[in-house]
Amino acid sequence: MRQKKIQLCVLLGLCVFMGSCRTPGISMMVRSLRPLDADCRVDANHFMARGALNINASFQYLIAVDLESVLEGEDVVGAHDHLLASEKENRIILTGWTRQYYLYGEGGTSKLILEEGEPIAGVLEPNASSILTIPLSMIGPVGAYTLMDLLLKSGQGEFETGAEVVVRFQIQGKVASTGKKVETVPMEFPVVIYLGEALPTCEAGESLEPVGPCGLWGGQDSFVPNCCVLNPNSGKCAN
Repeated sequence: MRQKKIQLCVLLGLCVFMGSCRTPGISMMVRSLRPLDADCRVDANHFMARGALNINASFQYLIAVDLESVLEGEDVVGAHDHLLASEKENRIILTGWTRQYYLYGEGGTSKLILEEGEPIAGVLEPNASSILTIPLSMIGPVGAYTLMDLLLKSGQGEFETGAEVVVRFQIQGKVASTGKKVETVPMEFPVVIYLGEALPTCEAGESLEPVGPCGLWGGQDSFVPNCCVLNPNSGKCAN
C-alpha cells in the first residue's frame, strides 16, 4: 500500500517566513511558497518551509510561488472621462529567474555548487493586493544532474544518506512602461536531496500514477511513485 502523502508544510501562522517586510528599492517580492496537488491546484491553507527530493525518482521539485508588486498603480482620468494615465504602465513583465545551490557545513561554512537560470513568463499587476501565483521547480535540469553526480561520487562518504541543499533564488522582470529591470530579494529554500528507490518498472498495461504535484509521478516529499492502470478519460488510476 502506498504511503499516505504528507506535505512538508508549515501552518498559516508562519507566513512571516516569506517576505512580510518590504525592502527599500525593491519593486516585487516573493510573498509565500505553497504546495501544489496532483492537479496543479494551490493549497491556500499552508506554506512551505523546506522539502525533500528522491533524485533517483524525480529531477523536479515543484512549488507554487506567490509574487506581489510593491509598485503602486492608479488610473488617472481627465475631462470627459479621458484616460490620462493607466495603472497598467506599472505592470512588471517577468523575464527569468536564477537559482544558486549551496551546501552548508560546520561552523556556518557554505559552498556554492552551481548557479543556473531559466526564462519565465508572466505579468505582475501593480499594487500589493494583486498576487500572481506561478508553479516553479526549485531544482533545475542542470542542478539535478550536478547534485546527483555529487551524491553518486560520494559513495560511502559524507553524503551517503543525502545532503541538505539550500536553494537561493531570485526572480527577474522589467517595468512595462520604462523597461527598468527589477528583481526580488534573494530567498532561500532548503531541500534534502537523497538517492532513494528508483522508479518502479510497470507491468504491461500499467503506467506511473500522476500522484505528485502537477501530475508528476512522485519522488518529491512523501509522494511515492506507484504503477497502476490509468483511466483514459480522467488520467487517474482505474484500480
